[in-house]
Amino acid sequence: MPQPHTFKSALIEAGFILLFASFIGLLYSGLSAKGLFLPNRPDKQMSETVPGKFLSFDEALALHESKRALFVDARHHYDFSLGHIEGALNIPLREFDNGVTQLSGLAKDTMIVTYCDGSECNSSVGLAAKLDSSGYTRVHIFFGGWNEWLSHHQPVKQ
Repeated sequence: MPQPHTFKSALIEAGFILLFASFIGLLYSGLSAKGLFLPNRPDKQMSETVPGKFLSFDEALALHESKRALFVDARHHYDFSLGHIEGALNIPLREFDNGVTQLSGLAKDTMIVTYCDGSECNSSVGLAAKLDSSGYTRVHIFFGGWNEWLSHHQPVKQ
């Protein structure tokens, strides 16, 4: 059986390691503007380099209700299977080359709205850029994404 003094020393060392690792993680997140320090809206530079328009929740909702746009979820298949905006297709950003075949019969001027988890996820922006470079001319981004959609209790598919 370990000595109480040894156990206490190990517990203190583990606490210091945990604090140090937390500090390093927060420092990295702060310097890279990721995680807790990620801005909750697209920045000006991002807006200037991305095709299409960043949609507010109200704009995305109006397009969804009018059925004037196709919503495309950029999240992983697993996340999509847990829930997504009603009527959305799933084209994970990392699987774009395979997933874009779902749009093969779609006119290039169809309005498309990409989304992912929300402001902590940029996959919707990357997907919009790839769709734009594939010739789709009316691609927009709902940057609030899945999290904002859920927070407003809008139609979802489980």
